[in-house]
Amino acid sequence: MPHLKVVPTKQVILHEYFDTNRTTALKKKIITSGKWKDPPIVTQLIDGRFMVLDGANRTTSMKALGIPHMLVQVVDYFDPSIQLKSWNHVVRLPVERLLQSLRNGSAVSLDPMSDKKARRMLKQRKILAYFCDRKGKTFALPLQKSSKAALEMLNILVHCYEGKSMIHRTEEATHKAFHGLDRHMRTLIVFPSLTKLGVLNAIARGQFLPSGISRHLILKRALRIYLPLSVLKSRRMTIRQKQARADRLIQDLYEQGKVRFYPEGIYLFDE
Repeated sequence: MPHLKVVPTKQVILHEYFDTNRTTALKKKIITSGKWKDPPIVTQLIDGRFMVLDGANRTTSMKALGIPHMLVQVVDYFDPSIQLKSWNHVVRLPVERLLQSLRNGSAVSLDPMSDKKARRMLKQRKILAYFCDRKGKTFALPLQKSSKAALEMLNILVHCYEGKSMIHRTEEATHKAFHGLDRHMRTLIVFPSLTKLGVLNAIARGQFLPSGISRHLILKRALRIYLPLSVLKSRRMTIRQKQARADRLIQDLYEQGKVRFYPEGIYLFDE
């Protein structure tokens, strides 16, 4: 049974930078529906805060709406069933412009090499990241002196094109990433593999990951709760009263036989 908990919205934090412009449509949808449908998935940190693993858009929307409490699904981050993967990005910005932006924004030296060599070196953690074009023209970002400096460099890299170009996320780290995309999607940026400990250490340092590079694969998600938004918005109800209201709703759903667990992967067409 999922652990569903009402928590103060201000205690819920993101682990990566997030474009608040993406929340405009969702804020309207939340208010119009009057229901809190899909709880974000979080893990509790040692300082008591809750770090979002999935649901940054929903979380940011609730913060922007000033709603004091959220219903979240709390999980153990180190549960082996929870996997952390990296997204790579394909963007419109040509390699040459990305190269120039990086050189203007930092003193980093960028090493040209073949894409095959870059893939091998990234896997061996001998470079920080790399980017290449459709013809295989490739540049690698060197390793940094510390984890903090490495994350700063990755944020500089993403900042060079975020907001300036469409971003297509992909698991591919080869030229297959370009397949099926518009020819104007010119550059593939490949990021290093991430670790859960690395994410937690970044948060402890007060850093955030670049937007859109982390991907948590989580089984046993709780979806379609439909808790009345008025409960979470209330300034009169205590957090214990709100939790009791959520617990009653969930118990009623169980008793009515409306709760189903599907171990298979599913497609949802009403999101």
